[in-house]
Amino acid sequence: MRTLPGTTSPPEFCLIGIDDLLNNRATTSVADLEHGRLNAWGNSFPAEELPEPGTLVEVAGIPFQWANAHAEGDNVRCEGQLIDIPSRQYDWIYLLAASERRGDSTLWAHYEDGHSDPLRVGVSDFLDGTPAFGEVPAFRTRRMHYPHHVQQGLPTTMWLTRVGMPRAGSARALRLPRSVALHVFAVTLLTGTDARLAEGTAI
Repeated sequence: MRTLPGTTSPPEFCLIGIDDLLNNRATTSVADLEHGRLNAWGNSFPAEELPEPGTLVEVAGIPFQWANAHAEGDNVRCEGQLIDIPSRQYDWIYLLAASERRGDSTLWAHYEDGHSDPLRVGVSDFLDGTPAFGEVPAFRTRRMHYPHHVQQGLPTTMWLTRVGMPRAGSARALRLPRSVALHVFAVTLLTGTDARLAEGTAI
């Protein structure tokens, strides 16, 4: 976990590490196309068009810790995993995510006082490229990988989406949706209700 100051004061970003939850390969190089598992057909993002593993990246003014990919995984395929977070009040959950088809799911926030809130999270199709839930494109690639070839001119999209946390209380954990079509690549939490993006507009 890393904490960085926000673009205005007092908001702060809390970057959540998900390395221990990586369970799916959604990025490949030309040398290992057959290992892609972004969808049922074995497609994948071209790794060379995405950030290097373990780097700090910024999308629309939001910082993220890109996961340290390994042979078995570079993202979390959502199966209801529990993510422990530093206990405090948060206002927003930001995700870098992709979905096979349009995904409309439920993420749970668990609080120190025993309450749990169901929070809607929507992530658009990685192939369609049209935001259905108000997301912002985080990364667009120029091509898509198949298990046995590279399809030039077929763009893919990874999305930046956010989920509001309206409860006034200290959250201690997040429960990812049970939707194997949804893939999470990075998670950042934000405190401070007056936060704005670097260019001065709210996402």
